[in-house]
Amino acid sequence: MAKEALELWQGLPPDTRRMLLSNVWCGECRKAVTIVDYHAELKGVVVLQGFCGTCGHKVARVIDDLAPKKPKQGKK
Repeated sequence: MAKEALELWQGLPPDTRRMLLSNVWCGECRKAVTIVDYHAELKGVVVLQGFCGTCGHKVARVIDDLAPKKPKQGKK
């Protein structure tokens, strides 16, 4: 699953990826931070899991608009 999530993530324009990476909520810092040392997982949507670039606390970013395309079903 991680490979498919990574392909979806890398399909985004670089400026969009930068914006998403630098806008992750850290519960420890209580503000938006940059995620570092992250990996992508597919859980219906793409989820980036990694660490806060400021304090090192675990953080995650859910990207709702980035989900695998469902195959169209033809009429029977």
